[in-house]
Amino acid sequence: MITAWAPAAVAVSLLAAGCQVASADPGLDQDFTLGGGQEASVDGLHVRFADVLEDSRCPARVACFWSGQARLTVVAQTEGDPPTTVEFNTNPAPGQGISSGTVGGYTVTMRSLEPYPQTPEEATPFEDYRLTLSVAQV
Repeated sequence: MITAWAPAAVAVSLLAAGCQVASADPGLDQDFTLGGGQEASVDGLHVRFADVLEDSRCPARVACFWSGQARLTVVAQTEGDPPTTVEFNTNPAPGQGISSGTVGGYTVTMRSLEPYPQTPEEATPFEDYRLTLSVAQV
C-alpha cells in the first residue's frame, strides 16, 4: 500500500520544489501555452519561456496616454545546435512589435501573453504568466 503512494508523493514533491513537469508536447502549427519557466518540445525544437523583461502594458483599470508593451524572451534549441534567444514585443506601434522569430528551420510565433495587468500596483510573478505560442516549419 505504501508503494502505491510513492509516485504521487514524488510528483507532489517536485511540484512543491518548483520543478516543471512536462505535459504532452504539442505538434506543428498548434497553439500551446507555457507558464513562466516552462518548456515544451515541438517536432524536435525545444522551447522554454525564459523571461519577462518588461511589462509596461497599460493596466485595464487605468487610463493611459500610451498602451505600453511587454517584452519577453523564449530560448529555443534544435538537437545539436546552440540555444537561441528569441525576443518578443507586444508594442502595437508600427514596426515596434515582434511576434515571431526563426530558429533552426522553425518559426516560433507569439499568440498572446496573459494575464493582462489590472492595476499598476499588482506586479505579476514570472511563474504566473501564460505565453501562448505556435511553431511552424520554415
